[in-house]
Amino acid sequence: MKIFLDTIDLNEIKKYNEIFDIAGVTTNPNLARRFGMSDDIEMVREIGKVIGKKKEIHVEAFGDNFKEIIKNSERIKKNCSGYNLVFKIPFSEEGVKAAKYLKKNKYSTNLHLIFSVGQAIVSSTINSNYICPLIGRLDDIGHNAIDNLSKIIASYRVHSSKTLVMGSSVRNLNHVIDCYKIGVDAITIPMKVVKEMFNHPLTDAGYLLFKKDLNQMKQISSLNFDKKLVVDANTTLFDTLVILQKQTASAVAISKNNKLAGIFTVGDLNRLIKGRKKFNYNDKIINFATKKPISVDITDKVEDITKLVKKYNLGQFVVLDQQKVLGIVDVKNII
Repeated sequence: MKIFLDTIDLNEIKKYNEIFDIAGVTTNPNLARRFGMSDDIEMVREIGKVIGKKKEIHVEAFGDNFKEIIKNSERIKKNCSGYNLVFKIPFSEEGVKAAKYLKKNKYSTNLHLIFSVGQAIVSSTINSNYICPLIGRLDDIGHNAIDNLSKIIASYRVHSSKTLVMGSSVRNLNHVIDCYKIGVDAITIPMKVVKEMFNHPLTDAGYLLFKKDLNQMKQISSLNFDKKLVVDANTTLFDTLVILQKQTASAVAISKNNKLAGIFTVGDLNRLIKGRKKFNYNDKIINFATKKPISVDITDKVEDITKLVKKYNLGQFVVLDQQKVLGIVDVKNII
């Protein structure tokens, strides 16, 4: 089933033309006015720049009579040469007559505003490239549009008609699915419904779950941990506090002879200030540190940190490379 975009929003056309294989774009005067196009010539040229010259642009060749339809078709083709144009012509006696003439002169046609099998039969006699039965508008007046479409397709298949059936006036995703099930040759879909085709809550939930599982499988070495948050055991309390403030951090790892000696956190500082014992800011930080802190190795998995968080309810962990202190990893950056 060929899929056409029923829009002239150039940004949307560009986006979805790059995502999947659209057959082209269908247009109408209402869309042109809505998106500020000055005329149909500008509209065709701008769309052509986006989708190229091979994909179809269905453009309205409006007119009250045979001569006006032919005149508009010739005008558009003359000013938009090189593009793969299909001329949309409203079904009527004058419209069918014009489509017949255009077909003989090697124009591609799409007879639209089709609502009955009878109209579809007439359209096939002139071998119009497409007919466009309207789904939503027929549903609006209480008719079964999909059943009507099925009858058109069945009659065309019996007689091996070369005319392609394009579902139009699509209002929702069910219309698209029903058209696909009954074997519609082509369909033109508004952007709201195109986006519905890409979305499903279970797909989104599944993606987030896979992403979470993949993150849990990552090694800690893939995380951003701060290597500046390592101080020597002989560093003063004052200098340590300066580092914490400068890095807007809540903990530093303390190293002695390249091995882990402890950790000092903002929590330790608060307990120190609230305590009754006097302290000197020039004292060594090791005197205020928490000895034997919980640590993780750079080769551990993120899920290992998750387990430690649940077990110890800690916000930071020291990262080691075997015994060497590398830095601090903050749980907020992982979970």
